[in-house]
Amino acid sequence: MADSENVYGLTRDGFRRKRLPEILSDINRRVSDRLGVEIETGSNSLFGQLHGVFAYEIADLWEQAENTYNAMYPNTATGVSLSNAAGLAGISAISGTQSRLLATCYGASGTVVPYGAQISSSNENGSYWECIATNASISKENACYAAYSISSAVSAGTVYTLTINDKTASYTAASGDMASKVLSTLAKSFTGVTYSIDSGILSIRTTTKGETFATDAQNVTISSIGTPIQFRCVTVGAVNPDIGTINQIVTSIPGWAGVLNQYAASVGQDAETDTHLRQRWNRSLFSRGSTNIDAIAEALADNVTGVTTSKVYENRTDATDSDGRPPHSIEAIVEGGENDDIAQVLWKTKAGGIDTYGAEHGTAIDANGTEQTLYFNRPSPVKIWLKVVISENPDETLAPAAVQNIATALLAKGQEQTIGEDVILQRYFSTIFKSASGVGYISLTATTGDTAGSYSTSNISITPRQIAVFDAARIEVTKQ
Repeated sequence: MADSENVYGLTRDGFRRKRLPEILSDINRRVSDRLGVEIETGSNSLFGQLHGVFAYEIADLWEQAENTYNAMYPNTATGVSLSNAAGLAGISAISGTQSRLLATCYGASGTVVPYGAQISSSNENGSYWECIATNASISKENACYAAYSISSAVSAGTVYTLTINDKTASYTAASGDMASKVLSTLAKSFTGVTYSIDSGILSIRTTTKGETFATDAQNVTISSIGTPIQFRCVTVGAVNPDIGTINQIVTSIPGWAGVLNQYAASVGQDAETDTHLRQRWNRSLFSRGSTNIDAIAEALADNVTGVTTSKVYENRTDATDSDGRPPHSIEAIVEGGENDDIAQVLWKTKAGGIDTYGAEHGTAIDANGTEQTLYFNRPSPVKIWLKVVISENPDETLAPAAVQNIATALLAKGQEQTIGEDVILQRYFSTIFKSASGVGYISLTATTGDTAGSYSTSNISITPRQIAVFDAARIEVTKQ
């Protein structure tokens, strides 16, 4: 400690660091006292030079002591120290994760797609993806797409059959029948799939992501099969390819003819920043009570790759509630993430004996290695259309890029909407004013639907199982 009234180091008010000027002043005074005479401490003097060197070294030690003290607390720790401090509270920093997608692999039935086989985007500097499924193969027993043809001329009296799952359709050809008629007649017998005929090729597809069917045929050739297979991006981070752009096979396999990403990817995330970790630490109060609905929603958002928002409801009564939830059940509504990953978190966080409710389901593995099926829902998207008309404030100059800036800001604001949150138009006015200077008047109207309906100034109600979704193509900003 210094020979002064000031107290440095660890005090009841925290850590107080001694700075370079105080260190240098104390050294000069101590040496002068020890020698019993006044000494010259100017920058050009011997004592001034020596004491300056010593003071810098001591100042570094004080700085390190302060950093060590700060490393214990979330508001001041950084990097690894912040991660270690969070570990004391049972919170682990989230490492960067890789995006995943379900790609349809096309080819001959029985073709094995080995673990680690790669596909890529057709774009320049596109992303690379590797197969993460074990024992994956293109198979007519596990197809989401199948192409059928009749290799020879249709013969009258010949029976043509097509089987999908447990249903078999038959057609006896009549004189003059063409292959397209035979194939279309067979396809019309099946529900739950879509079909099309082009140049004598019948294509049948499932309508739901991950849904597959088994197929077989007689006197009809199965010319190609498409099977959904899981792939993971080689690059860590939020890689989100456009649908239809992952279409190149990097690892050539005989019988594997094509690949296409027909569904949105489960987007990964970059390594957690210090700011986000501090925010999650502050929210960790919810996760301490691991079975309440706030804790479950927080666990889904924090621990499932690709989840952008989640909400959990409960029915604590002995009767089915007005929203259809069974007695003593929870309903998780989750945007993004893989079904099985969501199920695993639900299994770990829900209370024993409490049922899960929803139209979607995933499989979790319990501590005994037993598979457990859990249910949840996906939010129904409500497409929001915004129409904004602005005029210039006569006392200011409207920013040249005002129209574009406003559209961008409204999109960012809209993407903050959570499940079940109404679209309150008044909340968007401040966003417009903040995004562009010189705005004097705003007319803001909105509507919903796949196509724009009648715009109005009314707020848009969102039900607990819906989420408002915004897109740049549905935001119109004009200057009056």
